[in-house]
Amino acid sequence: MLLLCTGMRVWLDPPESRRIAYIAQEGHDLPPEIKRELDDLNITLQHNQHLDKPTTRGLNTFRPNDHRDFEYIHPIIRVDANDPPLEWIKSIRTVHIISMPERAIEIVQTWRARYPGAPARFVWEPVPWSALPEEYPKVREAAKYVDVVTPNHEEAAALLGGGGGGGGGLGLPDCDGASVETCCSRLFNDLYGDKGTKEGAALIVRAGKLGAVVCTSTHPNPRWVPAYWARDPARVVDVTGAGNAFCGGLCVGLEETGYDPYLGSYYGAVSASFAVEQVGLPRCNADTVKEARARLKDLLHHRR
Repeated sequence: MLLLCTGMRVWLDPPESRRIAYIAQEGHDLPPEIKRELDDLNITLQHNQHLDKPTTRGLNTFRPNDHRDFEYIHPIIRVDANDPPLEWIKSIRTVHIISMPERAIEIVQTWRARYPGAPARFVWEPVPWSALPEEYPKVREAAKYVDVVTPNHEEAAALLGGGGGGGGGLGLPDCDGASVETCCSRLFNDLYGDKGTKEGAALIVRAGKLGAVVCTSTHPNPRWVPAYWARDPARVVDVTGAGNAFCGGLCVGLEETGYDPYLGSYYGAVSASFAVEQVGLPRCNADTVKEARARLKDLLHHRR
C-alpha cells in the first residue's frame, strides 16, 4: 500500500500531507528501509506491531499481454474499521478499501456504526480473486454500500464471465478501447441499474496503458481518462503498483473536485504516471507536488 499512499502524497506538501492517514501492520521482519520510506512520507501513521507474525508480502507475476497475477506469500494482517482511532472516523472524508466484498460491507457498516455522522465516502478496489462469476452476487451487494467501485479491465471482464488475458477476455493488447467501454457500461448498468442508479455511484475500470473508463450516476455513458504516458511510452519503466497509485490520486481528486469521479480520475492518472517512471517509489517533495499540478493541467487541457 506504499504506492497508494504515494499516489496521494504527490499532491500534498507538509503539513497538508498529514491529512493522509495510514495504518501500518508491521510484522517482526519488516525491512527497516520500508519503515523509513513510510516515515519519510510525512503522513499520519499508526504503527501496529505484530512481533509474532511475518509482515504481509505479495508476489506480482507479469505474463504476456500485460496480464498480471498476484498472490500473497505471507498471511495477511488485516486492518478493520475498529483499528482507526475515533478522531479519524469523525474526520476522514475518503476511505480506500481493497478487499473481498463481504469485508467491504463489514468495514463500511462498522465505520458508520462507530460514528453515525461520519463524513467518509468509500472507494472499493475488489481483490483479484473476488472477480469471479460465482462471486458476482456478493460484488453487486457490496456495491450498494460503497461510492466508487474500481476493478481493472481484466477483473471487470471476469465478473461478467469474459475471463481475462485473451481467449475472449480483455487482456491487453488484445482488447481495444471499445471493448473496455462496453464492459464498463454493462457492469455499471448491472451494478446500479436496478436501483435507479444509486446517487453518487461510480464505476471506474482501470485499463492499464489505455487509461481508465468512468461511468457515473450523473453521466452513465462511459468516458475515458487517458494514461498520462500514453503519449510517450518510453517513459514507462515499471508498472508495478500503478493501479494502487491511481486509487491514491483518485481519493485526493474526489475531495478536490467536490466528489467528481470523472475529474478525480485525472488525478489518479497523474499519480500513476509518477509510479511507472522507475522501479520502486517516486520521490515526494515540493517539486513533485508542482509537477503533479502541471501534469494535471496538461492532461485536462487535452481531455477528450
